Amino acid sequence: MISSALVPLQTSGEEFAVDPIVMIGGMLIGILIAVGIAYWVYKDASKRENNEVLWAIGTGGLLFLFFPAGIVAVVAYFIIRSDETPTEPVQDESTAGDW
Repeated sequence: MISSALVPLQTSGEEFAVDPIVMIGGMLIGILIAVGIAYWVYKDASKRENNEVLWAIGTGGLLFLFFPAGIVAVVAYFIIRSDETPTEPVQDESTAGDW
């Protein structure tokens, strides 16, 4: 015989119901976050001449399917990406710091 103190999280046979509207709303918010971050990564990677399609699909897909791995992918992108874009203007050292 199992004491009720040993299974404190056991329900009394009731089903745990989730409202379909809440579930659909949560999925839409997750999709919007994943697509938004994937779009930002795509635009940033294309400026830096990285493989923008691979980074965008990888980060967006991971964010939607497995959120913690998606966060790791975004952090990895920040670490791996190059520091400068080829379209940034080059500062001349003689005029740097002059007002």
